[in-house]
Amino acid sequence: MILVWGTSGRRFKSCRSHSILVTKIVPDTNTGMIELEDSKENVYDNFLQSMRSSETKRMYVRNLKKFLDLIPNKIFKEYLGESPKSRETQDLASSFTSLAKKDINTTKQIIKSYVKEINKEVEEDKISPNTVKNRIKPIKALLSANEIDVSWSMINKMFPREVRSDDRAYTKEEIQNMLEHCTDVIDKLIILMFSSAGFRLEAWDYFCWKDVVLFQDEKKQYTGAALRVYRGDPEEYWTFITPEACKILLLYKEEWKSRFLKYPNDDDPLIASTRFDVPHRLHQKGVRARVDKIVTKIGLRDQLRRGKRRYEVKLDHGFRKYFNTMLRRAKVDYLDKEDMMGHKVGLEKHYERYQEEDFERFPEYQKAIPFLTISNEEKTRIENEKLKEEKSELEVYKQKIEELWADKQRMETNHI
Repeated sequence: MILVWGTSGRRFKSCRSHSILVTKIVPDTNTGMIELEDSKENVYDNFLQSMRSSETKRMYVRNLKKFLDLIPNKIFKEYLGESPKSRETQDLASSFTSLAKKDINTTKQIIKSYVKEINKEVEEDKISPNTVKNRIKPIKALLSANEIDVSWSMINKMFPREVRSDDRAYTKEEIQNMLEHCTDVIDKLIILMFSSAGFRLEAWDYFCWKDVVLFQDEKKQYTGAALRVYRGDPEEYWTFITPEACKILLLYKEEWKSRFLKYPNDDDPLIASTRFDVPHRLHQKGVRARVDKIVTKIGLRDQLRRGKRRYEVKLDHGFRKYFNTMLRRAKVDYLDKEDMMGHKVGLEKHYERYQEEDFERFPEYQKAIPFLTISNEEKTRIENEKLKEEKSELEVYKQKIEELWADKQRMETNHI
């Protein structure tokens, strides 16, 4: 049987949910025994609730809609005996999962046909080969969230060979240019935290003031800070920011006081939106808009490269690539680098070498501070401080050697 694909150009005006009947096991409060209870379960809600990141959710919803819109009603009518209640994504998702539960082989044929359609876009150079897998991930998530098992091995073999991404990191000079075109301290803080900590865009939806732990030396100078990413999430991890970023953060803290008439509380969002008179979080969408405005101003978003559909540097991921590049140049320990980027590192994560609260990775991060520091003046200051410390250590060693030599001379004189 050949599956026929159709398209739907309808724009959806409502978000009506479509429910299916399921049976749940619940305790009977009267007898203490377990009873079966009929309840309504929304398969689309299961799909949405299976995702942690709001950015991931946005992309999955968009790509799932692309897939479901291509399935004509006549396929549902043929195998389910009825068409979806509407062409809304929620109703299509419900019908598709019902079809998958009833006839998994037909479901796999539908997905394979979809992969073939995507591969045509790759052949026509409309999308990257790396995009194919991302188009299928939402389908996997929908089925998995509703406990429908599918063997993906043959489908995965249909994917084209992935290619290495040709996007690059921001250069230090470009980030310096960004700082020169920042309109306020919030812009500067966003740029410096992005470039010195290497976290993903959605992390801005989590940061609170209690997620920052400042470090000081004996002279009460700030040497950097630890930054908790995704607090309370299974993917939570620690990274660090530079002394340069610390200075701007403390400057913003003073601005916060002048604006809200008090210093921020531990649970306050790290950056507050300027649209409200009380502290409201500046979410990732607002952060992205600010970065886009700055990057456009310095000419990095003027036009696409010839024959390309994407910009040379990804708007926010360019900072993450910069962070990774600088840590490699500083010869930071590989496992420590991966941990500071929130990457999974296999068994090492289960047999953790460090106690996170002791911040024992910070000495490794310090190797990269001169590379991650954006301002030339700040970099020079850090290098001079380091030279002073090394000179001081050399003087101590020299004094110890002279004392040892003097002791040796006295011992020889006494022996004679």
